[in-house]
Amino acid sequence: GYKRVFQDPSIMTGYANSLFYTVVGTVINLLVTVPAGYALSRSDLPGRSVIMGYFMFTMYFSGGMIPSFLLVRNLGLYDTRAVLLILGAFSTYNCIICRTFFASIPKELEEAASIDGCAPIRCFIQIILPISQALLGVMVLYFAVGHWNSYFNAMMYTYRDALKPLQVILRRILVEAQM
Repeated sequence: GYKRVFQDPSIMTGYANSLFYTVVGTVINLLVTVPAGYALSRSDLPGRSVIMGYFMFTMYFSGGMIPSFLLVRNLGLYDTRAVLLILGAFSTYNCIICRTFFASIPKELEEAASIDGCAPIRCFIQIILPISQALLGVMVLYFAVGHWNSYFNAMMYTYRDALKPLQVILRRILVEAQM
């Protein structure tokens, strides 16, 4: 079986694609989800309960597979690398984890920074993120494992083998071997 798998030339392409999607997708996830969790943890954010309500609603009820496919096709993302990176860019569940963690950080830390003239973005980058290394480590693991194991979106939204991750290539080899 291993001999047959490694004879397929698309294995290395699939492996490179999986690495690319995992690394770049994890960075995009962090850049979107962690700041959203921080913003939603702040009590001075107007309408934060409404925003969380929208997020929670979309977590439990999605548009479905066919409307999602039609949206991807109409946006011109079908059969591109961007579709596999953009579709999973935000995770409501992980945003809730981030929000809960940031809510546990004492508000006096942010107040002291603002008294010293620190803007909210600078406070987030220079004070909150360095003390949130445990959260960032957990988020990196969650996002990286999610991207590495993801195959369904690649099966639905990519056509060319040059864009498919390793999991889809291995599935194709397995199906061909059974026939």
